[in-house]
Amino acid sequence: MNQVVKQGRERLAAGMGVVVYPEGTRMAPGQTRRYGISGALLAVEAGVPVVPIAHNAGYFWRRRSLLKRPGTIYVVIGPPIDARGLDPRQVNERAQQWIEATIAEIIQRPGGKPS
Repeated sequence: MNQVVKQGRERLAAGMGVVVYPEGTRMAPGQTRRYGISGALLAVEAGVPVVPIAHNAGYFWRRRSLLKRPGTIYVVIGPPIDARGLDPRQVNERAQQWIEATIAEIIQRPGGKPS
């Protein structure tokens, strides 16, 4: 966690973006786990927003599988979450709620998940 914050601050100061996968690894569709705190901590300490991203790729390319199913991958970029003044857990809660609600909408779209 300290390494993510240290290196993340350096990259942000250099004008770069930082991508953090808060679940740590791919999850099976419909499953979730508590998000790791390092990305939210970096955002809070650096005073930068978190931009959540939701997608349905896991429905077509399952964890630990080489098989790719036909379908449409939707990627939705969410509204920035202002991390200033929030606890990292609050940042994660907001991001996770938005991501999970958006995935639920995505899989209802035509082709959003395998038949």
